[in-house]
Amino acid sequence: MKAAELQTKHLIHTLPLLALSLFLLFVTLGPQSSQASSPEAIHVVSPPDGAWVTEKKLYMAGVINDKAITQVKIKGVKNDAPKGIIQVDAKSFGVTITLAKGTNTITLIAGKTTKKVKVYYLAPDLRKKGKKAPKEFNRFYVHSNPTKMDCKECHKKRRGKFNFKRIIPSTSNCTTKCHKDMGKSAHVHGPVGAGICISCHNPHGSPEPMSIARTGQDLCLVCHQAKKAEFEQDVIHAPVKEGCISCHNPHESSMRFQLRGTGTSVSSLCFTCHESKIFTKSHRHGPVGAGDCIACHNPHASKNKNLLTASPEKGEVCFRCHKDRKQEFSMKYVHEPVEDDCNNCHDPHSSNARYQLHQAGGELCLECHADQNPEIMDAITNAKFQHKPVADKNCTACHRPHSSQEKSLLKKKTQELCFTCHEELADEIKGSDSLHGPVQTGDCMACHDVHGSNNSRILKRYFPEEFYKDYKPGNYDLCFGCHNKDIAKKKFTKTLTNFRDGEYNLHYFHVNRKKGRNCVACHDPHASTQMKHIRTEVPFGAWSYPITITKTKNGATCVVGCHAPKTYDRKNPKIKPSR
Repeated sequence: MKAAELQTKHLIHTLPLLALSLFLLFVTLGPQSSQASSPEAIHVVSPPDGAWVTEKKLYMAGVINDKAITQVKIKGVKNDAPKGIIQVDAKSFGVTITLAKGTNTITLIAGKTTKKVKVYYLAPDLRKKGKKAPKEFNRFYVHSNPTKMDCKECHKKRRGKFNFKRIIPSTSNCTTKCHKDMGKSAHVHGPVGAGICISCHNPHGSPEPMSIARTGQDLCLVCHQAKKAEFEQDVIHAPVKEGCISCHNPHESSMRFQLRGTGTSVSSLCFTCHESKIFTKSHRHGPVGAGDCIACHNPHASKNKNLLTASPEKGEVCFRCHKDRKQEFSMKYVHEPVEDDCNNCHDPHSSNARYQLHQAGGELCLECHADQNPEIMDAITNAKFQHKPVADKNCTACHRPHSSQEKSLLKKKTQELCFTCHEELADEIKGSDSLHGPVQTGDCMACHDVHGSNNSRILKRYFPEEFYKDYKPGNYDLCFGCHNKDIAKKKFTKTLTNFRDGEYNLHYFHVNRKKGRNCVACHDPHASTQMKHIRTEVPFGAWSYPITITKTKNGATCVVGCHAPKTYDRKNPKIKPSR
């Protein structure tokens, strides 16, 4: 079926609705409604008394409320009525008049009744020179080059008079005579396509420009009644308050809904008011990239701020599209900004950062956490030794940004999370029998500060990097945070340690000296296949020496590359104290 045939078929179906709409329109139209209720013997529809116009010629129309009167005499203005006598037809009359510059006092005489109508004609040439109409006159717009009107074109006769409460949806020649280019776009307003221009324009004239029958959106709501409730919501789009034609062309457009944009993108209309640069950064939200602003915003009114189609709280508006991500936002621990509004972190339009974040990665996190967690902030910015993800400002390497089943929004349980990077250590621990206490409980943060530290290996407390270290309790502050700080303090003991030969304290022997060995010379801080997580080899410069320890009933035998095999026994001492 051809486009023209489709349009004609559409118009045929819409004509009954248009007729009903036109009825509603003219029932409440200013001049027409006053005709029905006015007690005046002579009622002038157009031009009204006290009007000023810029057209020299116009058509005067009126109603006589006495059916016995068949003629109206007109004086005071040039007219086309033979000898100044206007014939009355079904209680209505009309005549073309020609105004003189300035004030025109028109006198109408019907029977014993006389009515005077004052109309001020402000000639276009005088208006250009800055002349204005007197204050007592009100602007009235009428069609230029008027033709004689016949009431029966738009109004039906009933019981010998015209029924001005109901009109006939008469077609006009506007789009075929003067406005020939109108009605040919892809999307044409129904009344324009049907040629029923009087749906919106009052043929008698109006106080509104273009002889519009009503003010602002009231004109549109006569037909689009279903939209009225929508326009009464809490947040109303500014153009809606001013009138629908700010966004919609009342006649035709290349876009759906007669939008005033270009092409097919709704955003082309929005950008006529909204600055486009906030929508054109390198990373754009899908609907923004497609120019589909109404995916998130109601173009007319909304109960939500910013005309959003749903509430921004707890991401409700976002989940209208991102339903597949909803589970990610509803775990045990939820990031506080997520509970509030996704816009706290994401720009809903566009951003120069990935995922439309307001800032890239860690920079965004620091906006809040700099104030909320000053200690962590200090570690991040001032620590001598930094955790690589922190140094890279890659917070999401360890934390989930939305919600998590773990505290601190960690991606996984602490140890499991650490092992995603420290794979070699993970393998070592997995194959070990003897685990350091924090490793057994999966608490890597017992020893390491994950954001940064002034101690090497991002340790929470000081521990020497050197293999040999002069003995001071403070040099082993990390270990003594959990272990007995006096373990290497006394040469002889029965209680401080089981690593002794008789009462001879072998921790004292190894550690408490000018060139003491540090704890990790013998112990692996994470895990080992040997008891007491004794390491299987001792690092020493570019070399390493093996360690083998065999448990006995009251002690153990140690075979190590740094000295001859030694056996210690808590009951039967084997080692002679050397110092």
